Amino acid sequence: MPFLSELVLSHVPGGDTWKVSQPLQYRDRLRRLLVVPVGYRTDLASVPRLAWRIVPRDHGQARRPAVVHDYLYTHQTHRFSKAEADRIFYEALREEGMSDLLAWLMYAAVRIGGRGNWST
Repeated sequence: MPFLSELVLSHVPGGDTWKVSQPLQYRDRLRRLLVVPVGYRTDLASVPRLAWRIVPRDHGQARRPAVVHDYLYTHQTHRFSKAEADRIFYEALREEGMSDLLAWLMYAAVRIGGRGNWST
C-alpha cells in the first residue's frame, strides 16, 4: 500500500483549515517517498460548494490524497511539475478505493482549476 501512515489532523479554530499532527507518508508509483510534515496546514479537498453533493470536501477516500496534493502544490514545486502532482493525486485517489469515474472527475478539476506555486 502506497500510504505508509495514517492521516492524523487537528482542526485549526476559526475556519476550514486542518493541521497535520503526525507525518503523512506516501510512496508514489515511481517509488518516491513524499512526507507531509507535522504542522502542515491544509483545507483538504478544495471542492467547490456546488459539487459537495457529489464529493464532500472531507470525503474519506479523498482525505489523504488531498493532503499530499496540497503539500505538492505548496512545498514541492521544485521537485514535481503540476502535471506530476495532479497525476499523483489521481493515483492516490484510486489507491484509496475511489471509483475510476469520481477519481477522474477530481483529477480533471485540479488539472483545469488547480492553482499552485508553479511559474508556468
